[in-house]
Amino acid sequence: MGDRYVVGFRATRKDPAIFLYSHWGGSDRHSEVAEAIFAASPRWSDPAYATRIAISQIVGLDWDKETGFGLSAGEISCMPDYTDVAIVTWGERCVDIVNDNEPDVILTSMSLDDFIHRASSHSMLPPASV
Repeated sequence: MGDRYVVGFRATRKDPAIFLYSHWGGSDRHSEVAEAIFAASPRWSDPAYATRIAISQIVGLDWDKETGFGLSAGEISCMPDYTDVAIVTWGERCVDIVNDNEPDVILTSMSLDDFIHRASSHSMLPPASV
């Protein structure tokens, strides 16, 4: 078993997202994503670099491993253990929380700064279904 989660990154809401699947860390997904967003803060205005920095932050030293992480473009291709998926949208500087089955339906949205603050204080709103 794992503790799987998915997070997406895109330039604008009109653009398709790049989704990162992580086999581990789902119970800490919001804080992991918040740390990755913070690490990318110098490049928030450059979606390509910000996405690379954020994904690299999450993957860490596991780039040479055969398992543990996957990437997909435009659609969620792996089923996470948590139905909420954070999609970081650099152009709007926001994080949208969507349902993994309906990624076009935004359940809640907050600024990047708010997401970082809420994830660090463990007060994500609303708590998406687990």
